[in-house]
Amino acid sequence: MKRETFRRVLPKLLLFLLPAALAAAMYFLLPLTPWVAEYIFARGIFRVISVPLGFIVSIFPFSITETAVFLALPAAVALTVLLFRRCRRMGINPLLTLLKRVWLILSCGLLMYMAMHGANYYRYRASDLLELDTSAKSAQYLQAVCIDLAEKASAEREALGEDENGVAKLSGSLYGTLYDANACYAKLDDEYPLLWGSVWFTKPVLHSHLWSYTGIEGVYCPIFCESNVNVDIPDFDIPFTAAHELAHTRGFAYEDECNFFAFLACSASDSADYRYSGYFSAYIYCSNALYKYDKDMWKEVYAHCSDGMRRDIKARNAYWKQFEGEVMEASQKANDAFIKAQRDKRGSLSYGEAVKLILAYYEKCGFAG
Repeated sequence: MKRETFRRVLPKLLLFLLPAALAAAMYFLLPLTPWVAEYIFARGIFRVISVPLGFIVSIFPFSITETAVFLALPAAVALTVLLFRRCRRMGINPLLTLLKRVWLILSCGLLMYMAMHGANYYRYRASDLLELDTSAKSAQYLQAVCIDLAEKASAEREALGEDENGVAKLSGSLYGTLYDANACYAKLDDEYPLLWGSVWFTKPVLHSHLWSYTGIEGVYCPIFCESNVNVDIPDFDIPFTAAHELAHTRGFAYEDECNFFAFLACSASDSADYRYSGYFSAYIYCSNALYKYDKDMWKEVYAHCSDGMRRDIKARNAYWKQFEGEVMEASQKANDAFIKAQRDKRGSLSYGEAVKLILAYYEKCGFAG
């Protein structure tokens, strides 16, 4: 009798444990086998899931991620009330049944996260895939790259319109700009086939102003293979942010790599909005690195920025200044902890590590273009 009960219970037990067990196995074993993460997951399972899912999700003009976040709290409250009432009438069994279902949902969600994002942390690094030498470069070389980026950004800035404060604004509509992000990557298909993807629309977050209190410009939701952009940020930051989030939907997890791919995509774009945003953002990352090393060298570089570009830098700093506080600090700490949990010891500092990739790219491809 006990054996029959065990046989009947075992399949259900495995059903509840298997997704979480597979996710845990991926988390602990994939760092030891990057070739599995690269060829089985990043180029295999991730593609099989992301291509149809990303295409379908892109059809919807609103952020499914934002909608899910706002529905989560009232849904949790409603379920708690319903559970309390049922438990009072029927005892503990309904609670156990609900807990099993909640565990199964969370377990499947964890497995989905690992397949759609977590595993991509353990694939081969972009520097290896693109044969880029990210070894240390001289301060003089960094300064030369900063000057080139400042001059390119300043040149692109001339084609853009300005608002009443003399700050760059988008040439077209917001939705049109977000749709253009995919076109940027399409320009790279021949040279970088690894960057191909099916997500063709980056979603605007409706409550972006509130989101700015977290200090976050964009987010990729692995469960939906959806990229989301904070559209309350200065106009000239939106294209680069959209390109960054799309890089995640292409199977790359590290923030510095997504910043680098965003730079490549933006600089290859037919849109002056994207080209300016790409050069501007790359300049900010590289000049910040130079500033930490030598302030006098940084001043020489800053002299190459146009007046319009300088106004944009000041506007960017002023925008984020207004949101500083406990919420932003807590959010940044949470983001830092999340990144470190993926075995990236750099944490939130990894965003700025794109400088190494940009310098390596310049070394390989030169200053032309």
